[in-house]
Amino acid sequence: MTTLQQLRQDDIYSFLNICRQNVIIFYDYAMKNLTSRISMKQCLAEPRRAHYRGGLIINPEFNSGIEGWSVFGQGAIKERTSKGGNRFIVAHSRRKPLDSFSQKIQLEKGKLYSFSAWVQISEGSETVTAVFKTYDGKLIYGGRVLAKHGCWSLLKGGFVANFTSPVLIIFESKNARVEIWADSVSLQPFTKEQWRSHQDKSIEKVRKQKVRFHLTYANKTALEGGVISIKQIKSGFPFGCGMNHYILTSTEYQNWFASRFKFTTFTNEMKWYSTEKIQGEENYTIPDAMVKFCKHNGISIRGHNIFWDNPKHQPQWVKTLSPKDLKEAAATRINSVTSRYAGQLIHWDVMNENLHFSFYEDNLGKNASAEFYRTAQLLDPSTTMFLNEYNTIELSKDKAVNPLNYAKKLEEIISYPGNANMSLGIGLQGHFSSDKPNIAYMRSALDLLGSTGFPIWLTEVDVDKGPNQSQYLEEILREAYSHPAVKGIISFAGPEAAGFNVMPLADKDFNSTAAGDVVDKLLHEWKSGALETAAGSNGFSEISLFYGDYNITIKHPVTNSSTSISFKVTEELPRETIHVQINV
Repeated sequence: MTTLQQLRQDDIYSFLNICRQNVIIFYDYAMKNLTSRISMKQCLAEPRRAHYRGGLIINPEFNSGIEGWSVFGQGAIKERTSKGGNRFIVAHSRRKPLDSFSQKIQLEKGKLYSFSAWVQISEGSETVTAVFKTYDGKLIYGGRVLAKHGCWSLLKGGFVANFTSPVLIIFESKNARVEIWADSVSLQPFTKEQWRSHQDKSIEKVRKQKVRFHLTYANKTALEGGVISIKQIKSGFPFGCGMNHYILTSTEYQNWFASRFKFTTFTNEMKWYSTEKIQGEENYTIPDAMVKFCKHNGISIRGHNIFWDNPKHQPQWVKTLSPKDLKEAAATRINSVTSRYAGQLIHWDVMNENLHFSFYEDNLGKNASAEFYRTAQLLDPSTTMFLNEYNTIELSKDKAVNPLNYAKKLEEIISYPGNANMSLGIGLQGHFSSDKPNIAYMRSALDLLGSTGFPIWLTEVDVDKGPNQSQYLEEILREAYSHPAVKGIISFAGPEAAGFNVMPLADKDFNSTAAGDVVDKLLHEWKSGALETAAGSNGFSEISLFYGDYNITIKHPVTNSSTSISFKVTEELPRETIHVQINV
C-alpha cells in the first residue's frame, strides 16, 4: 500500500479533501470542547468575588457605591445594579480610549502586584485593557481581555514595581462609544519571598508525587527498618537546550550537551532557508547528522520550523515568487521536511511568529496557516503541532501577541475543517530583555493560555546581556517550572564556542558562565538525586519524589541482603504503593 509520505502533491490534496468530509463530527465535538475551555471560564452571568478581597483596592465590589473611585479623562462614572442585585461601576459618555474610572494606589519598589477585575461592555465585544499610569505620565499595560456585552469576563494581569510611587489604575477600550463596566477589582502585592514561597509550594504539588513503599519478607510480614536507597536516573520534566551544527565537529560540545540535556531544538538547521537555499536543490545533510547524534544520545527533538511567517526570513528565491508559484513551493516544502522526519520528532513548530507576521496569509489567503497545520498533522500524526511566538509572556505592551490574541489564533487553527482533532501546542519563545522580567504578568499570561487546555512549552528562553542576566534567568525559569500548564522548557543558549553569544551557558573553553551555573543548579535542584529512607514498624515508608525514572535498592538492616527494582513516577499515574519483597 502506498504510504502518505509517498503520495504526489495532488494525491495529498485529494486525500485531505476526503479527510475533510470524514471529520465533521469530530470537528463539532472538538469545537464545543475548545469553546468551553476558552470562553466559558471567561464569560459569566455574574462576576465572582474579588481576589484577595480586593487587596489594596478601596471598595473593590462597589458595595459603597463609587466611593474611592474617580473619573479619568472625559466622560462620567456611576454605580449600577444588576437585576440580581449586584453592584458595579460604569464609565459612560466616553470620548477617548482611556476615558474611564480610576483609583490611586501607592506602589512599593521590589514588590510584585497581581491584578484582576471582572469587566463587561455595553454592546458588542471589545478588548479592555488594565493600565497603570505613573506620576510622570508613563503607561504600564497590566493585562487584557475580550469583554462582551451580556456576560462578565475576567481580566488578569500584573507587574513588578521598579519604583516607589503612586499610580492610577485605569481601564482602556479603543472604542470610546461603548461603556466600560467593572466589578470585583483586585490589586494584591507580594514580596519576593512570598512569591518564591508560592512557586515552591506549586512545584511540590505539580512536579512531585508522594510514593509509598511497603517492604515485606517472603511470608508477607512487615520488614521493619529496611533501608531504601533511591536514585533518580532520568528527569520527568523536559528541560532542554538549543543546538546548532557546531556540535557535529566538536567533541567538547557533544560531551557538554549530552551530559546535561535530553531535549533540544535545532536553532536554524531545519529551517527552509537552510535546507533549500536554491530552488529545487534540497540538502538535509546537516540536520540529518544532528538527528542521528540526538538519537544516539537519547535526545528528543522539537522540529523548528516548517514555515516562518516573517517576510525577511524566507529563502531569497521564495521572496520573488508569484502566489501560484509560492503555493506550489510551500506544498513541496511541507511535504518534504515533514515526511522526512515523521515519527522522529516530539513537536513541530508549524508556523513561527504567525501573530507578528503574515507572509503566507498575505500571499495565499487568510487560511494558509490553518491549512499548513492540517497537512503537517496528516503527514506526521504522532507529533504535536505548535504555534511559536515571542513577547506573549515577555512584554505586556506588545498588543499583537497578548494571550487573548494568541488564544484567538489557536481557535482559528483548530476551527478550520479537518483540524478539530489536532494535537496542538502553545510555543512561547521567551526572549527576555535585560530589564527586570515582569514575572507577575508572565504568570497571568500562563494562567490564561493554560485555560485553553493545550500544553505550553517555553521554546527559546534567553535573557539579553546585562548585569543581572543570570538572576533574571533564574526568576523566569522558576516561574515557568512552577506553573502547572507548562510542560517543557528549552533555552535558546549554549556554549560560546558554538556561537551562542546572547546568553552563553559556557565560555569558549566550556567552563560554565553565570547563566550556565543557574541552569546546572536548577537541573540539580529539580531532580530527587540520591535519597535514603527506612521502613517503619509496619514496613511502610513514604517519600515525595520528582517525576521521572528511578532505581531503588532495599537492604535488610541486619543481614545486609538486598534487592533492586526500577520504577517510574509520572503525572499520569495515580499515587501508588510499591510492594517490595526481600528474601533473607
